[in-house]
Amino acid sequence: MNLKITRRRLAAAALGSSVALRAGQTPTAGPSEDLNTVAKEHLSEDSEALTKVELSMATEPAFQFKA
Repeated sequence: MNLKITRRRLAAAALGSSVALRAGQTPTAGPSEDLNTVAKEHLSEDSEALTKVELSMATEPAFQFKA
């Protein structure tokens, strides 16, 4: 079974799922917490969630970006 998914759809699904998960959570940023620290924690949680997703080579572009 070969499922084709674009990178945009994958990103939308990953972002949508993290937003849905956060909607059910209590806010972690209190008045005494630094918002930058909280943002970094959320970024690391999202990057960990994205590393768990397996991508086939078919989702990669057929060309190389060269500067």
